[in-house]
Amino acid sequence: MAYQDLRSFVAELERRGLLSRVKKEVDWHLEIGAIMKRVFDTGGPAVLFEQVKGSEIPLLSGAMGTYERYAVGIDSANDVRSILAKILGAIGKPIPPVTVTDGVCQENVLTGKEMDLYRFPTPQWHPLDSGRFIGTLGVAITKDPETGQRNVGIYREEILDRDKTGILATQNAGMMVQKYRARKQPMPIATCIGVDPAVLAASCVQLPPGDDELGMAGRLRGKPVELVQCKTVDLLVPASSEIVLEGSIPPDDSQWLEEGPFGEFTGYYGGDRMKRPTIYLSAITHRDRPIYQGTFEGAPPNESAVVRTIGHTAGLWEKLKKTGVPGIKEVFLRGCASFIAIVSLDRQYYGGHARQVIDAVWAGAGGVKWVIVVDGDIDIYDWEQVEWALSTRVQPHRDIIISDARERGLHLDPSIPPEVRPYPVCQSSRIGIDATTQFKGFPWPEPVRPTEETVAAVKARWKEYGI
Repeated sequence: MAYQDLRSFVAELERRGLLSRVKKEVDWHLEIGAIMKRVFDTGGPAVLFEQVKGSEIPLLSGAMGTYERYAVGIDSANDVRSILAKILGAIGKPIPPVTVTDGVCQENVLTGKEMDLYRFPTPQWHPLDSGRFIGTLGVAITKDPETGQRNVGIYREEILDRDKTGILATQNAGMMVQKYRARKQPMPIATCIGVDPAVLAASCVQLPPGDDELGMAGRLRGKPVELVQCKTVDLLVPASSEIVLEGSIPPDDSQWLEEGPFGEFTGYYGGDRMKRPTIYLSAITHRDRPIYQGTFEGAPPNESAVVRTIGHTAGLWEKLKKTGVPGIKEVFLRGCASFIAIVSLDRQYYGGHARQVIDAVWAGAGGVKWVIVVDGDIDIYDWEQVEWALSTRVQPHRDIIISDARERGLHLDPSIPPEVRPYPVCQSSRIGIDATTQFKGFPWPEPVRPTEETVAAVKARWKEYGI
């Protein structure tokens, strides 16, 4: 199923009993955050808050908060392997977007004094947040000033005034800001809030340079994403977006305002208050009675953990394919903020093969601190099997490698000392673990398992046992 917009996805979730409507008024100040924390912790449904204090606009949270709902969003079977297979199958096979003359995202166009970000039901999600963060699932669209190539990604944005937001511009957006500053030009940016699930999924995949996230979204949905020209900046945005914030970041950092901190996906407050790139809005456009979409960040389980795990796993897997390292069977990023990468090998072809994989992951994944390499008999999506490999196949003095402290890290990692934590410094150490059985210098004992014949016979008779 290809969803034209967020609304059709919401309707499908509701049809399947995967969405709950809250009709009672709720407070944007901390109450919504506490509700969603409980929802995520108990494995609850997506939630549509119909009445948020001080706003006439409903708020959607948790739409992609489980693998089941993620699978519904991209029309996949409900298991991690199938989800990843569909995401990986869309990389490098884009269905390019098409430009249309008008879109429902511009049914209402607000400029000048008409703009007021406080109209939207943006929560203060956590007690120590510095304010209301309108960008938790906002898809930010920018354009490289040198190549003209579009970039699509999710970055946190805090409301700083009726017509200003502060953005934690890292990764591709951070590089874009540096390029525009070097040219002494303002950087145009459009944040799309409330996009269809294929666009949201694609925006979280760390694609190879040159790949267009919106082309990947087209492949996921089976038809092109329709784009419309922004009203005040030279950017194209998904025409079915619920809300679009158009603006630009001045190159002169004396015009930037303070942003942060915020309760982040690491489970800690991150990004201490400091001057950061500030978006001066030139227009706010939105649909009639738009749906605002946001999510509660923090330690898993939550929506952010699901979309990051799938997106970052697919991105790393694609990078490893391009290294030419043989024998890679499966890849999975897990743990808070995807700090842990697990890679299985269908076989090892030579001594040092596992170490080569560790080095390749370190080169390809910025925030990963732990790399665990296992044999192909280990199901890397089953932590008990990974734990078994760590417990019985590792000698610490032989199989663990620890880097120095000059590796690239994640700027929101609270374990990094403050003096080297801020972007773009972000220096960290890393650990690699060879939890395989080959090339250890001696034959490995046989694992305890039933024979394949016995397993097949038991499976054939299972109903007879009455278990």
